[in-house]
Amino acid sequence: MGIHQLAGTLTALRHTITGGLPRGACAVLLEIMAACCALLGQLSEALRSSEDPRAAAAHARLIETLFRYTVREQLQCAIHLESTAAHLLADDDLAAACEGATDFSRPATVHSQRAHYRGTADFLASWLGLNFHEADHRVSDAHLLIARRAIDGSTIAPRLAKLAQLYTGSQVLDPRSVARAARALDKFEPADTAFEGLPLDATATHADGRTLEEHIVELFQEPDLATAQSCVSELIAAERLARKTIKPPQPGFYPRGTIGECDRYELIVAGAQREEIRSVIGQSDNPRTDAGKSARGAQDASAAPEDHTGDHPADRPGEHPAARDDLFSSDEPMPPWAQEPAGQPPQDQQTGFPQRGEPEQNFADPGTADTGQQQPGDAGPLADLEVPVPQRRLNALIAALKNRGSSRTGKTVAPRIAIHIKLGSLADLKNPDNLTSISEHGVKLGPADTGQLICQGEIFRVIFGPDGQPLDLGRSERFFTEAMKRAIFARDRGCIVPGCTAGPEMLEYHHDTWWEHGGGTSTRNGSCLCRAHHHAIHAKLLSLVSMGGLAHIILPKHLDPLQRPQRNRIHLAA
Repeated sequence: MGIHQLAGTLTALRHTITGGLPRGACAVLLEIMAACCALLGQLSEALRSSEDPRAAAAHARLIETLFRYTVREQLQCAIHLESTAAHLLADDDLAAACEGATDFSRPATVHSQRAHYRGTADFLASWLGLNFHEADHRVSDAHLLIARRAIDGSTIAPRLAKLAQLYTGSQVLDPRSVARAARALDKFEPADTAFEGLPLDATATHADGRTLEEHIVELFQEPDLATAQSCVSELIAAERLARKTIKPPQPGFYPRGTIGECDRYELIVAGAQREEIRSVIGQSDNPRTDAGKSARGAQDASAAPEDHTGDHPADRPGEHPAARDDLFSSDEPMPPWAQEPAGQPPQDQQTGFPQRGEPEQNFADPGTADTGQQQPGDAGPLADLEVPVPQRRLNALIAALKNRGSSRTGKTVAPRIAIHIKLGSLADLKNPDNLTSISEHGVKLGPADTGQLICQGEIFRVIFGPDGQPLDLGRSERFFTEAMKRAIFARDRGCIVPGCTAGPEMLEYHHDTWWEHGGGTSTRNGSCLCRAHHHAIHAKLLSLVSMGGLAHIILPKHLDPLQRPQRNRIHLAA
C-alpha cells in the first residue's frame, strides 16, 4: 500500500470512528488498536528522518497530545479494571490476554476463592510491571478524578467532580498538574468512605467560604500555564500553613556527614534570614555584579589574589565614581540600539541593557525553575568563566563570610533586604501583631521580623495613584534613578513577561516607549524585565503595549494565538 493509499484509508477510518464503534467487537477493536500502535511507531520513525524543523515541531506537538491522552487514559483504565474486577481473572484468561488469543465469545473465568491479586493496585503493578506505589497512586487518583467504586461494585461520581471535569475536558492543561493538585487537596479532606456506602464529597473551604476545589479550578483558567501552576501551589501552601498540617523544622546549620573528600551540610533558615540567603543567591547568579563575576571566576572565590586596578570608575581617567551603579554595573560598552544618537555626548554606563558582543537570544520558555539550571541573563561574555550554579552560590557565601573585616577588599555579596508593607498595616502601630510584610524575593515575614527591619532600616514610600507614578525626569536624564527603580519594582514586583520567575537581582528597567523613539524617563514609562526578555523586546520577538497606564506583553502567536495583552501574575500570587 502506498503512502497516499494509507492516508486515504486513515481518513475513511476517521470518518467511521465519528459514527461510533460496536461495543461487542472487542477482539476486532483490540486488533485495530494494536495495528494503530504499530503504525504510530513507524510513522514516528519516518518523521524523525526528516530534516525539516517544521515537521519536527509538528511531530513533537502530536506526540505530546498523545502523551497527555495516555496519562488521562491510564486513570480511566484503572477504574475500568476495578469496576470489572479484572484482578480476579483466572490464569488461563490472563495467559490468553498476554498472547492476544482471548476468546471473547465465552464469559470470563474468575477465581471463586482466593485470587492471585489482592486488589486493582496489586494487579496493575504486576500486569503492567509498575512499582506498587505508582499503581496505588493511579487508583487513588482515579477515585478523585474519574469515578469511585460503591459497595455493590458499581461506579459513582469522583470525589472532586469539578476538577474531574477539568482533568478530562481540558486539552491544554498537563493532566499531571491537575492530578497533583487533586492529591494535595484530598489531604485537607477526611478519609472517603464511598466503598462502605457513604461517599463523601469535597468540603474543605477557603477563608472566604468557597471550597478550595472551586478556587483551584478558577486558578487553572489562567491563560499562562506557569502562572496557573504557581498560583495553585501558592494557594495549597497557604492552606497547609493555615491548617498547620506541616511542622516547620528547627532552623540551623547541620553537619550531614562526609561523602568522599567532601563535607555535607544542611542549612535551614527562617524569618528575615531567608531573605538574606536569597539575596546572596540572587546576587551570585547575576553576571553583571562584581560579586557575581567573582563567584564565577574560580572554584574558590577567595583563593586567587584580585587585581582591582581599573575596577572602579575612580581608577579610570575621566570617570567619576558617582557614574557607576554598584548593583548593576558593567565595564562593557552599550550595544548599538542603546547608544546615544550621533552628535550627542555619550552617557555613562549605568544600565542593565544587553552588552555588546553577546549573541542574540531567541525567545524561550520564561518559566525557569531555581533548580540549578541556567538563569535568565547567564549567557554572555562570562561563559568561559562559568562554574556550576551551586558552586558559584557557595563561592559567594564563603566570600561573604571571609570578608567581614575592614581589611578585606574582595568582591563580596552584601545581602540587601527590602520589604513591602501595605499602608493599612502601618496605620495603627498599636497593634503590632497585624504588622506583616513581604520581601522582594517573596518571603512572607511575620510581625517580629517586620518590626525589627523597620527599626533597623531606611523607610521609603511609593504612592500608587490612578495616573501612575509622580516621579518623572522627562528627557533630561536617560537612566532611571534608584528611587524610580524602587517605585517600578514595587508596582511590577518582577519581570512583567507572563511566567517569568527571574529574581530581583536579574532585573533591568526598560523604557516602554524607547528612549531613541522619544520616550521619557519616568515610572509611568518604565517596566521591569529580566535580561533575556529585555533582549526579546528589542529583538521584536515580544511586543509591549500600554493599557491603562501599565505595560502589557503580547506573546508570539505560537504561544498565544489570541494575541491577548498580559502581565505576569506569578510575583503577585503571594
